[in-house]
Amino acid sequence: MAANAESDVNGSTATGEEEKKTMPLRIWHCSHARTASNVLSKQFRDHPQLAQIAYTFMTAFIDGPEALGGEMTNKEAPIEGAEDATYQKGFNEMMESIAKAEKDDKTVFIKEHLFFMLDPNLAAARYPPPPGESQIPCPKVVDPTLTTNGTITTTTSRDGVPKRTNPSILPDTFMRTLSPIIQIRHPAISIPSFYRARLDTGNLNIHHPTFLTNCTYAWSRAAFDWYCEHVFPDRKTHHQQTKGQAWPIVLDGDDLLNSNDRVIAAICALANLNQHGVTTAWQPVSAEAKAKFPPAQQRFLSTLQTSSRVIKSGVSGGQVDVEKEAEKWRGEFGEEVAGRLKMAVEETIDDYEYLMRWRI
Repeated sequence: MAANAESDVNGSTATGEEEKKTMPLRIWHCSHARTASNVLSKQFRDHPQLAQIAYTFMTAFIDGPEALGGEMTNKEAPIEGAEDATYQKGFNEMMESIAKAEKDDKTVFIKEHLFFMLDPNLAAARYPPPPGESQIPCPKVVDPTLTTNGTITTTTSRDGVPKRTNPSILPDTFMRTLSPIIQIRHPAISIPSFYRARLDTGNLNIHHPTFLTNCTYAWSRAAFDWYCEHVFPDRKTHHQQTKGQAWPIVLDGDDLLNSNDRVIAAICALANLNQHGVTTAWQPVSAEAKAKFPPAQQRFLSTLQTSSRVIKSGVSGGQVDVEKEAEKWRGEFGEEVAGRLKMAVEETIDDYEYLMRWRI
């Protein structure tokens, strides 16, 4: 599982092989907006070996007191209970859910966009806030553990701040326990799709750095490299032999849609999951049921909710002509927005192509 020899927050050292013997598999679906990540979630949602934990930090990101969402913050219609939605509270709840699942001999399948819990210092270094706007402070999150009587205690470094080298705000001690599936899709598909969805749900400034922060694959690349360096040191060396079927997995959204049987079989084999537990067909969501979802959720799940199976995308292996797509954006959004979308695509295309080298 996800383990390697490394010092913990108090300076002690754990042996990777010892950790692997005791640590159950914890899958992190390191998702990204508009990459067909909801299809993967749907297929594994009812798997009897899994316990799904989804979007623990979304409320904290959008509306919480430590909101990292910037311009994404929903100022007009705040989420109920958001005033108490700190990252530490979300992390504590996640750890409680993990403990319960593992007590029931379930493998946890945690879905979380990395930018929901991204270190804001990392974001500001790449995309500085505009003049007159302060940098978002980094929330402090300590590593909670469940004691024998069920109460939560925390482990911190000597100065009270968790030791951390990974790109998220969560402690290394926790992140090292995860085995990631890092999902990507060609940015000329994912970025304009994200823009359309956000237009329909409000609160989007395409010129604000937050837009780029939420669109780039730089963080996915950073997470992949961090896991290869700290947790799975043989991953890159053995890529040719494993054909990408190794942790951390890199999954292209169009591969998931167009080669679904192959991709699902590879994930199940690596995670030791029975493939018969994977959902391949489902009932479309009724109009009455769909109306109960929040508007943003309706928009972001619109294709999945009206489908009854995995639908092929028609895009193969990341082969997208950016210039042709940009011409479509000019007709759809106008020259200014199209130019901004193209810039966002070009800014992260190297990250995407780098990750595609390691895909399953």
